[in-house]
Amino acid sequence: MIRFVAVAAVCDRLFEEHKELLNLFTKFHKLTTRDEQAGSEELAEHAVSVMTTLDESIRSLDNVDTFILYLHQVGQSHYKIPGFQKEYFWKIRNPFLEAVKMTLGDRYTDNIENIYKVSINLVIETLVEGYEKAHQQHLAGPSS
Repeated sequence: MIRFVAVAAVCDRLFEEHKELLNLFTKFHKLTTRDEQAGSEELAEHAVSVMTTLDESIRSLDNVDTFILYLHQVGQSHYKIPGFQKEYFWKIRNPFLEAVKMTLGDRYTDNIENIYKVSINLVIETLVEGYEKAHQQHLAGPSS
């Protein structure tokens, strides 16, 4: 799994660049400064949860059905978050790639970078599919 230091860096970068994401979570509204964000255990736990989801999904790539089912469920769960938009999934892409680069250090090559770019794109596309599936089910009503 991506090291905790890298997770913290991802969290810092993600919420620094996309402050609107903090507003999606009631418990994070009070975190207005970078120091408050860095000192928040709840935010750190959420960052670990996000990175664990990404890590688990990439590990499950050898079983495509499990991979798709898992990420569709995660995508569907985000549909229930008031104000969440499917485009928000893409905001984790660059911070995730930075975490991989930090974690791998000298082992990070152009080939590894390309592999992780393809992987994270597939993960995010599958999350979006899950989100869209939940949206379609919502539009269809309770009988679906």
